[in-house]
Amino acid sequence: MISTKINSGKLGGRVLQLPPQTITRAVSSKVRATIFNKLDVEDRRVLDVFAGGGTLGFEAISHGADEVTFVDKSELAIKVIKNNTKSLGVESQVKIKKSYAKQFFKNLGLKYDIIFLDPPYAEFNNTLVKTTSNLLQLGGILVVSCSSRSNVESPEGTSQLSQKIYGDTKIVYIQKN
Repeated sequence: MISTKINSGKLGGRVLQLPPQTITRAVSSKVRATIFNKLDVEDRRVLDVFAGGGTLGFEAISHGADEVTFVDKSELAIKVIKNNTKSLGVESQVKIKKSYAKQFFKNLGLKYDIIFLDPPYAEFNNTLVKTTSNLLQLGGILVVSCSSRSNVESPEGTSQLSQKIYGDTKIVYIQKN
């Protein structure tokens, strides 16, 4: 197993285990730092879709998020998230769902303040962005991580706040109007 550290916040410096890169692609420490310098996650309900090892969600908890729901289809990724949750002692703030994203979205009445959408680059499409944006509270923010070559469209009822490219990764911030 490979590992990374939480960048900052109350859990800053704590180690997270990650699934092998053949299963997931973790958001780099530099990109995570930039995301969390832009976002206010304190007291927010967060959804981490295509969670992998959970780096974005655990960083959100470290920065004061009330609750994070992790969703991933991989049994190994879910096991890693459960182990990280236990080692960090944040069980009361975490919900873990083993599910395909599309299946998870179908049976959901909850709305989230912040959603991290970080699918494998090959699975990215704007239908996924639209479906995910439907789970945002009014004023909520969707953070999309995709290939720098992807064209991200803001769904109806949302507006793009900003986007930035880091190497082969594009990060796009979309807000629900």
